[in-house]
Amino acid sequence: GIVEAVDKAHANKAPGDILFNQGELHDASRNRSSIAFQKNAAADRAAFPQEIDPLMTVLTFRHNNRAVGALSLFPTHGTSMTNANTLISGDNKGYAAYHWEHDVEGVRYREDAKPFVAAFAQTNPGDMSPNLNLKQGSGPTEDEFENTRIIGLRQAQKAQTLAASAQQTLSGSVDYRMRYVDMSQVKVGSAYTQDGQVHTTCPAALGASFAAGSTEDGPGPGIAQEGVPNPFLTAIGGLIFPIPDSLRQCHGAKEVIIPVGLMKPYPWVPEVLPLQVVRLGQLYLATLPGEPTIMSGYRIRRHLAQTLGVSIQQVLVVGYTNAYTEYITTYEEYNHQDYEGGSTLFGPWTQAAYAQELDKLAQAMVRGEPVAQTVQPRDLTCCQLNFQTGVVMDLPALGKSFGSVVKDALVGYHPGETVSVRFQSAHPKNNLHRNGTFLEVQRWNGSEWVTVADDGDWSTKYRWKRTFGAESVVDVSWQIPADQARGAYRIVHHGDAKSLWGKVSAFSGKTRVFNIMP
Repeated sequence: GIVEAVDKAHANKAPGDILFNQGELHDASRNRSSIAFQKNAAADRAAFPQEIDPLMTVLTFRHNNRAVGALSLFPTHGTSMTNANTLISGDNKGYAAYHWEHDVEGVRYREDAKPFVAAFAQTNPGDMSPNLNLKQGSGPTEDEFENTRIIGLRQAQKAQTLAASAQQTLSGSVDYRMRYVDMSQVKVGSAYTQDGQVHTTCPAALGASFAAGSTEDGPGPGIAQEGVPNPFLTAIGGLIFPIPDSLRQCHGAKEVIIPVGLMKPYPWVPEVLPLQVVRLGQLYLATLPGEPTIMSGYRIRRHLAQTLGVSIQQVLVVGYTNAYTEYITTYEEYNHQDYEGGSTLFGPWTQAAYAQELDKLAQAMVRGEPVAQTVQPRDLTCCQLNFQTGVVMDLPALGKSFGSVVKDALVGYHPGETVSVRFQSAHPKNNLHRNGTFLEVQRWNGSEWVTVADDGDWSTKYRWKRTFGAESVVDVSWQIPADQARGAYRIVHHGDAKSLWGKVSAFSGKTRVFNIMP
């Protein structure tokens, strides 16, 4: 899907311009690791008096003076949905994109009649939680779906405001520097370390606090607590996995429980990682393969801004880019060993190493020089383990056929009510319906059935489950929007069933016609 999207964008490229604007959003994040944040120097903490990074940057892409897309960069975790949720969800960032595209611009995902793409990306969200009450699934309400909608809506509305008021155009060159770095053995110079000494990073390892999970966003199994020593778990880890003393010493305050970087035959995490600095006119993006805390991002931005000769507002650190290696904390935050510190893979000088290596790219950009590739990541496409079970076969229940209605709709509903129906179905892995849908809500317009919602809409939910042996059902619900037009409707389910001989056959089913009444 990603490759297809890139190919489609490339085929449709055309001249345009990019408007640039920045502002602050204060009610979509809380610092979930406040004690660790407070370990940083007071002069640095002064940049974030509310212990959050409120900066939102919005790029508006225009063609023929018409906006065709927008990119918002703002730090808050995509964890409004709890870890008990089993529905595929784009979380608050996904809702923000959906709202702007669907509700504001009138875009339907499976149609190109009115193209507009709204993207909501992260910057440095490592310690930024969307759960404003600092409890999983809590804040602003106690309903995870409503929280997802509200936090997403706040991002979307702020981004729309910034896009509408943008007057500055990005101008100048487009440039980049990128290279791979082995983050498990970086020698970090004194200009980047807090104590002014030379240090090295370590082979990757996870600490006891990693097992605690994030209390605010996704607690672990209860065998550890953030920021609390756990000698028992450390000892158990040492019994299961050989942990050299040199690794423990390198990781300092971290109680190492899993030496993921020393696993055989291959490490359990990548250590040769892509780092990149991208210039878009007067804006610079420094990309990282992890989740930097706001102070980690701030310190990296400060180094790069000085090298590039621009203000710190013109430099953004963009996490989750091109690879993934858990968290990136400052030296002070690391030593407190909250969840984020226990998940900072390459030891106490991880953030300093990233600052140094990204600064090298920035220096090369300023000098107009290329950078040499000295290492390359392993190609492990031959050796990936797959724990996903395949579909053996599907069968309908006795006396039923695929697509038949098990629980039908009522005769009529009012706006605000929920239509809940069940179909006899088959395993969704048989066909993921990319560029399609598993369900449609259709309205009769007097001459034909017209789709008004599908499985990409916020108002619908699609739940599949096995019932007995190879039998399965699908539950479809549609919460009728308050402004939904009155009239005749039906719900259609699309699926694909696999026979014992491996043949996959498409099927569909539809409910009775029901009415939405005043």
